[in-house]
Amino acid sequence: MRPATNRDRASNDAMARRVGRAGSDSRIRRGFTLIELLVVIAIIALLLSILVPSLSAARQRGQATVCLAHLRTLGQGLVMYSTDHRDQLVPGRLPRLDDDNWRALVLGGWKYRPTFLAMMGTNVGIQPFEQPMPSRSMTDRFGEPGDRQNYFSNVYVCSARSNWTDERNGSYGYNYQFLGNSRLRDSGDPNSFKNWPMVVTDIRDPSRCVAVGDSMGTAAAFPPDQRAEYLNNDRGAEHLGNEGFNLDPPRIDSADGEIADRDGFRSSADDRHLGRANIQWVDGHGSAERLEDLGYQMEPDGSVGLDGSNVKWSASGRDEAWTLSGP
Repeated sequence: MRPATNRDRASNDAMARRVGRAGSDSRIRRGFTLIELLVVIAIIALLLSILVPSLSAARQRGQATVCLAHLRTLGQGLVMYSTDHRDQLVPGRLPRLDDDNWRALVLGGWKYRPTFLAMMGTNVGIQPFEQPMPSRSMTDRFGEPGDRQNYFSNVYVCSARSNWTDERNGSYGYNYQFLGNSRLRDSGDPNSFKNWPMVVTDIRDPSRCVAVGDSMGTAAAFPPDQRAEYLNNDRGAEHLGNEGFNLDPPRIDSADGEIADRDGFRSSADDRHLGRANIQWVDGHGSAERLEDLGYQMEPDGSVGLDGSNVKWSASGRDEAWTLSGP
């Protein structure tokens, strides 16, 4: 092996410098320029703008499916209730006589003025309240009075309105005018119900008569930009869910009829599921419906009018408004 000459050493030094520069260049190329980073960020933002609406729609479809399953379960309770009560349909809500009456036995104990939901759910074995209160003057462990308790099971609450748990300001409403208006004509007569009991055999076509559905409450009487957020125990007519358990039909006789709110504000179905409202029909089946297909009249400002069609709501299957004096 010959000793290295000056020429060899110079060649080796040159090669080392080239390798060093190459390594340095490689390290530089492994980073990103500002423009490259901005391009990547723009691509990610574009992908998110495409994916997020799809994910949101998928989530809403999932909520609609769960909600419809709840209604179908409760629909079984409606059928079972009528079977157990000589074909009578469930009342909308038992009237108030005093702080202790009316009461009814629901799953879990005696309950002061239970709604149709609590009575239907009892028949399918789903307890409506953790601790049913037998008196208006009593409060449960959550501090709720006997007539404003919160539902215990999520079956009683629409999955898209999970905080609407109050039995009065609920997410599901009943076609009370035609099927179970248990308000009193005469406050001195505890049995002077306005339109109850009703029996299934009085319904011309149970498969085309609304029983229960997603309810907006009395906020329906206001344009969308004037509707206020849901409040559990509130009584403000503009709040979403107010009087939600009373579901008014599309056509209301303002002179001799009935309306959810005693101050004259109507309720309506709520198309909260991608533009559709989930409906449970008297025969027990469920479906998703547009408000217009249910007969509702939409005003130019977005509020719900009083002059729709009651074909899918009345017991007769005709477009007639329920009135105190009868059809």
